[in-house]
Amino acid sequence: MFIFSDKYKSLAQALQIKKPLVIFDVETTGRNISADKIVALAYMKIWPEGRTQQAEYYFNPEVAISPESGSVHGITNSKVADQPVFKEKAPELLDIFRDCLYAGHNIISFDLPILRREFIRVGQDFNYRRSDIIDTRVIFQRLVPRTLAATYEYYCRVSLKDHNSAQRDVQAVFEILRRQMEKYGEMLDQTFLGKIHKEFSEEVYVDTTRKFYWRAGEAYFAFSEHRDQSLSQVAVSDPGYLAWMLESDFSEEVKEIVRQALAKRRGKTA
Repeated sequence: MFIFSDKYKSLAQALQIKKPLVIFDVETTGRNISADKIVALAYMKIWPEGRTQQAEYYFNPEVAISPESGSVHGITNSKVADQPVFKEKAPELLDIFRDCLYAGHNIISFDLPILRREFIRVGQDFNYRRSDIIDTRVIFQRLVPRTLAATYEYYCRVSLKDHNSAQRDVQAVFEILRRQMEKYGEMLDQTFLGKIHKEFSEEVYVDTTRKFYWRAGEAYFAFSEHRDQSLSQVAVSDPGYLAWMLESDFSEEVKEIVRQALAKRRGKTA
């Protein structure tokens, strides 16, 4: 079922999107991108003309939800025991997410990598470009660092109730994005996505596993025999090491950083 509303259309116009925007949030069994799995996913998809569709999914992760994560999102093992596994909904979700822009809070370092990992597990390849990501956390951190709840309260002037519900968080991100465009739209104007990608690049390259650190926007190894060498250097001196990392059990976010380094190297030698 599609929804048409001026508020969705106005956000699409403010962002000047040329393809659909998917605002989404996931709840998981834990915080390990490589090992943990999605138990809930909510999304809102907005087309350039303002047409909108939204839904929420629950999944049986086939592993136990950690007590820490369960205490945050309130989803229990028994609640999702009879829900479909991710594989059953993967084709439907891939159709929803493929070739879009992606928005959410902290999706760069968590939601997108763990969603991609779920697709990989079931044999589906879900790729995205950093220039297609609009992360409200990145935008807000560049201005005043805060949590999602504080970001919502800052822009919307009311407290965020029912926080840690995926559906509620999706709606919160939509409202934050709308207010951010109202507040900063004139400053961001014609090149919004490009400016986000360029101006906030150091925040974009996030590695929660701390395998890398950044100098002037370039990733450097924080471990191994290549410690304190940049990935661009290692891509030349020891490309086999980077290839090994892609085949090993590193997190998806680490592998994405390695892929970026290899792609940049190929671009220079093409």
